Amino acid sequence: MYRHLKILCVIILMNNVEANYFRKLDATKSNKYVPCVKYNGICKCPGNCMDLVNNNTQCKLKKCYNWNNELSECEKVGPKFVPAIVLQAIPITGVFGSGFGNMGRWDIFSIYMGVVFGPFILLIMYCCFTIFCSKESESEDLSDNSKCIPQCFGCLWSITILTLWIWGIVVIANKEINGPPVSWYNDTVSCSLV
Repeated sequence: MYRHLKILCVIILMNNVEANYFRKLDATKSNKYVPCVKYNGICKCPGNCMDLVNNNTQCKLKKCYNWNNELSECEKVGPKFVPAIVLQAIPITGVFGSGFGNMGRWDIFSIYMGVVFGPFILLIMYCCFTIFCSKESESEDLSDNSKCIPQCFGCLWSITILTLWIWGIVVIANKEINGPPVSWYNDTVSCSLV
């Protein structure tokens, strides 16, 4: 009985939050054409983030801007800076490239994941190689190599992960990385961090 009540509460809460949250966003923000405002018979855009189009009757937002109807002001759009830098700066999440995943830059995130988890495939191949070669010859050279190679590889792997982690913090902190490409008035644009 308690479990059913708990599930029902979660469903009601999610529907209520989702409906109110998205309705408010749709009503207050616009990335469509905005009607111009007439001053002394001359049509002007209400914000400095717009250009006149359609025979000077409408205003088109510049790239990477939204118009807030409620506040009547321009707002920059793009991936959020604070969550990206926080996720990248935390060592446990940063080594996986979580800051880039949060920004929607799945290309860079996949590089991080490849560097972190890719060597496991090499480790499995190395273990198979060592097992099959050790059965054929019991030489001492093979035994020494099987001890040295994993330690060297582990050291290089750790240095690579540490370097990528620090690089991620630096490029996000300096806002050198843009967000993912998005469609903007039949054009593709990548917006910077905001």
